[in-house]
Amino acid sequence: MTSTRPTVILMTSNGTGMGHLSRQTAVALAGASQFDTVILSLSRALPQVASAAFSNKLPNAEAWRFEYAPSWESGWAPSGWRGVLRRRWRSYRWAPYLRDRVVGLAAEVGASAIVFDGVSPYLGLLNARSELPGVQFAWVRRGMWQPHAPAGRLDHSRNFDLTLQPGDVASQFDRGPTRGRTDAVLITDPVCLLDAIPGVDKATARSRLGLPANGPVLLLAPGSGALGSVDTTARAALDVIRRDFPSWSVAVTRQAIAKHAIVTGDTSIHVLDDVYPLSGYLSAFDAAVSAAGYNAVHELLGSNVPTLFIPSTAHKTDDQVARAEGVAELGLALCTVDEVPEQVSHLLHEATLDRLSSTTTALGPMRGARVIAAEVAALAQAGTPLRTGDVLMRPPRTPLLDLRTTALDRADNPVLVTESLTREMMLGPRPVEHIIAGASETYRARRALTAHWLYR
Repeated sequence: MTSTRPTVILMTSNGTGMGHLSRQTAVALAGASQFDTVILSLSRALPQVASAAFSNKLPNAEAWRFEYAPSWESGWAPSGWRGVLRRRWRSYRWAPYLRDRVVGLAAEVGASAIVFDGVSPYLGLLNARSELPGVQFAWVRRGMWQPHAPAGRLDHSRNFDLTLQPGDVASQFDRGPTRGRTDAVLITDPVCLLDAIPGVDKATARSRLGLPANGPVLLLAPGSGALGSVDTTARAALDVIRRDFPSWSVAVTRQAIAKHAIVTGDTSIHVLDDVYPLSGYLSAFDAAVSAAGYNAVHELLGSNVPTLFIPSTAHKTDDQVARAEGVAELGLALCTVDEVPEQVSHLLHEATLDRLSSTTTALGPMRGARVIAAEVAALAQAGTPLRTGDVLMRPPRTPLLDLRTTALDRADNPVLVTESLTREMMLGPRPVEHIIAGASETYRARRALTAHWLYR
């Protein structure tokens, strides 16, 4: 049966973790009865979300469609002198590639709205808007920016029909340029997968994660490590646990895009390798030591897991220190930057565990995704999809300096054109041109032309 719901493209930046993708996933789940979802992402973690949708780990997500687009930072970009120039002029030839990807996909799926979740909208996305006059554009812009983050990026809100700022449990401690702005609709509640992912009891969660049935278990969630080494602080936490709390078991999260080496050669640690979404299984844990990203903070506090947050200080935009210190001041968690052994010991004492469990219980439901989904649905109803025949076919211009990757039509390293998407493809040497499942021949031809912006 043909759906009568409008189609919405939920787009995410590449990011350094799962934050943008997880927020858009929560919005898609909340809006399942209001619009049809297509996820376009620059993140190499996209196969995890797609796999979760196709395997029913995400409720009512079987009909979602996915497409991956490589960012300008992709490892498939040229090396040598070409790579140096491309890094110097980051948008060189990539911006028109992204523009044509967005326009082509919007026409193929009949999207009436495009919702971007990322720190700063890309030039290619902004250029796409001028070619999609009837399509409505929204920007989901997380608050709590660093005080010295480039505030001028926030002014991109003028290029969107709607800007939305998700709630943050520590929003009162925002000390950056997002504080006090009036150009976004402020969502009171945080966006959190817990509102859409059914949780299971402790015994079931531990069984499914392969954790010990008995005894306390600590979750060590250090983040991706992409913006600075987390190995030293994680090892400090492990040393304290093994020395002073030997009855505790430890489980460590490791996503496909993670760069930490905490579990290398250590068989005593339970590795949660590419578990997504983990939110439904947080009942398995009696405590956690975690980075202080947006999703981690809200999922752990919302699951009443007593937590020590060790904020990343390497992020250029997200103020994890303010978020972690804020929830600590509210009595919801512990926080430290450089006193890891002392604070881990403090966390695992019974009185601390009881106190934190009690204070987080008082938190209300986190239903920000429902509010954003309703806003997006209303926006989509007002949009007009682009007709396929109206898409401008634009052959790439031959540049004076050709910085494209030599990959097309070569037997030794051809571009992989595929409707499937796996973790191995993301980590492999062959450039991937991922095409939405069931694509028309017209769209395939258009995508072949678009690929020449990057590959020759």
